[in-house]
Amino acid sequence: LTYKHKHKYCETMTTITLTDEGKKVLADNGWEQGIVAFGLAASEATCKLAIGLPVLGKDAKWVSVSFDGSDLRSTEGMDAEKGEFTPGAAQSLGVKSELYKTITNGYCSMPVLAIDGQMYSEADQIILMLAKEAGAAKEVLDLIQLSVDANAVALDALRHWGWCGLHASNDYAMVNKEHYAHLGKDNSDPKWEKAKCKEIKTFLGKLESELSKKDKINGYFVGDSITPADAALFNWVQSFEGVTGLDVKKHYPKLYENWEAIKSTNPDGSGMFVYGFPVFCGYVAAANKEAREGGFDINKYWEEGATDDDAAVGGCCTIF
Repeated sequence: LTYKHKHKYCETMTTITLTDEGKKVLADNGWEQGIVAFGLAASEATCKLAIGLPVLGKDAKWVSVSFDGSDLRSTEGMDAEKGEFTPGAAQSLGVKSELYKTITNGYCSMPVLAIDGQMYSEADQIILMLAKEAGAAKEVLDLIQLSVDANAVALDALRHWGWCGLHASNDYAMVNKEHYAHLGKDNSDPKWEKAKCKEIKTFLGKLESELSKKDKINGYFVGDSITPADAALFNWVQSFEGVTGLDVKKHYPKLYENWEAIKSTNPDGSGMFVYGFPVFCGYVAAANKEAREGGFDINKYWEEGATDDDAAVGGCCTIF
């Protein structure tokens, strides 16, 4: 995985340097030309691309990605309404498959996007790159950058207070264990947790502040219609509420109201995340129920306040 600085707004934009075998696989499958998106639109990262590409006027071919090691297969006979594949995708393959490993050069995460044979990773950075190229307004780019900057710490929190409990309960069948095993209840560190929550408060607080400047909450962070910023920020309320159990409605009422407003408009590409992702959230809540009742609850840091300026920020893995 090679990190390249593409734009002043996007310091962590990543490109995936493919092997000759990876390039051949793209060509053999017709994925080396045009825009090809790989991912499951129900996921909290992939939904950003599923929404952002239409907003940016990008016509993409989709290859659905499942949470297993399945080989490349047709989606014929599969049910998109049940979340089995990304709507519109004619093919699907597993995130743990050798084929996916080859075309991502071992990255093995979703989503990834191929543009004329060049593979890119990290949804927020991809949206930022495309928005910059499209000449998006500075206020839109700044909001996307806000999501880029918060992404690593936010995903650490989602794993720590949510996903780890679920994946541990099923022996990490859907994910790579090394991305999760160092987090979760058994690795609870109050100092690390307080530092993470302090950063999350800053992020969500900035979004709340931006919305407070608007005369009316309409579902959009900028103006009266959807922008790439809304795509990049689309998942956060449902992710924090559904995965970590954070009481977003209580602590960030305008942000919550904005979420309710935008999801009611049914943006193109949002359906699987809006209606399918809560199913996963239910599994997460069940897996973490006992731990949360025992005090492993992110909300306590909002009640107590995360004000320890000396707390060190942990450097946890950010691969999602």
